[in-house]
Amino acid sequence: MSQRDKLLAVIAEDLQQDRDDYRLLERHMEALYGQLLARDCPAIDASNAAIAETVEGLTQRAQRRSKVLGAFGLGATPEAMQRLLGAFAPTRRPTITALWSDVGALAARCQQLNERNGNLLAMHHEILSQLLGRGAQAAVYAPY
Repeated sequence: MSQRDKLLAVIAEDLQQDRDDYRLLERHMEALYGQLLARDCPAIDASNAAIAETVEGLTQRAQRRSKVLGAFGLGATPEAMQRLLGAFAPTRRPTITALWSDVGALAARCQQLNERNGNLLAMHHEILSQLLGRGAQAAVYAPY
């Protein structure tokens, strides 16, 4: 197997793992929302640890993908990734392209869930600040 074929095999495996991990991340983010609503601190801590571990794997594979793009001399743009996908054999290309599309859609979904969870945390913070009588003072002394 040539070096080129080995690199393409790594990309294919990484994309499959990314899809699986984004699905896992989606489940973690959904669970975290319920835990945040319930203010279940031990469960929140466990979910945050699982999320961090999953994101670490996704980050490592994204960095490896960037290196492979560099090895192919393609740069690090969305167009470069499309050119890399075009390097796969015609029989594998549709499957790999669909996999990349799935990864993108799942990543976007996880980003939405993260924003939703962040909004819930901000709302919790706002409520606690008001209950503790810090609403007006926080605005005066906040470092903006």
